[in-house]
Amino acid sequence: MANILITGGTGFIGVPLVKKLQTLGHNLKLLVRESSNTEPFQNLNNIEYIIGDVRDINNLTQAANNVEIIYHLAANTQIWARDSSIYEEINMTGSENIAKVALEKNILLIYISSFFAIGPYNCGEEVPNFETYERSIDYFIDYEKTKCEATKLIHEYKEKGLETIIFYPGFVYGPGDLNFYGKLTIDTILGKLLGIPNTSISKFSMAYIYDIIEPMANVIGRDDLIGEEYFLGGDAVTTIDYLNLIAEIAGVKKPRQFPLSFAMFYGRLCELRAKLSKNRVPYITRPIMKMATYDWAYSSQKTIDDLGYKITPFREGLEKTVEWYKDYIEKGKK
Repeated sequence: MANILITGGTGFIGVPLVKKLQTLGHNLKLLVRESSNTEPFQNLNNIEYIIGDVRDINNLTQAANNVEIIYHLAANTQIWARDSSIYEEINMTGSENIAKVALEKNILLIYISSFFAIGPYNCGEEVPNFETYERSIDYFIDYEKTKCEATKLIHEYKEKGLETIIFYPGFVYGPGDLNFYGKLTIDTILGKLLGIPNTSISKFSMAYIYDIIEPMANVIGRDDLIGEEYFLGGDAVTTIDYLNLIAEIAGVKKPRQFPLSFAMFYGRLCELRAKLSKNRVPYITRPIMKMATYDWAYSSQKTIDDLGYKITPFREGLEKTVEWYKDYIEKGKK
């Protein structure tokens, strides 16, 4: 069994990953903040909690003592922030700090990147090989930009001798997501979604949360995979089809469609309201709408071949997801 340090372990992907690694008998350290919700792990043993921050390299150095593997998931994933410097501090500086510590201590780094770090391509073009694809389209949002730049930093440290395995999850959906698309899912089920642009025909690789956890955990002990990179995707689905299927499964009316120009106008209003409020995060933004006019789907064949990656059929995964959200909504009402 391995001694493992995990950052971002209380996030959407982190929670099921921690539970999986704990079930396999590994000894876990979770780098958490004082405000982090560790309730999902309250009945689990072999977990040590370390209060800290990925931006503090001295903190990380101490946390990595007697550790053989680091899973780095911590990131600021919000679609908007009042102070955009937070993305660079957490996503880039935090990742470089982790890479420095892992290289210095000769620790295997399992880095969780994102499909955003690969980049988009024009709708209808041939699906590119994610490992060799070089984006020619500019960034849309700060999360996307800093996640891409952070992955480049990991590559630089890899050239310096860092042992690493990089995963690029696709569009991850499933029970437990309360981020941007989780809120869209809830609003769709409740019939509160204003609508979606009729230009939302871009395809995303829809990755069911519990599918992607398996290969992430299964690389432990696979020295032959060190240096490799893997995409964790699923069925290629458009945003329109995604939300329409949610509505169908939930037995509610499908979201109306409207021109992109209206979505851009509404996105601008949301941004302005957010700037005028201390705590508000915009419901949508103009850059998010623009992102939905490109394809972001890639092949997971290498992951299937090397790690036996199994993909849950999209409808099956979404049925389980909608069931979880409906239960979550009912509990909220009570």
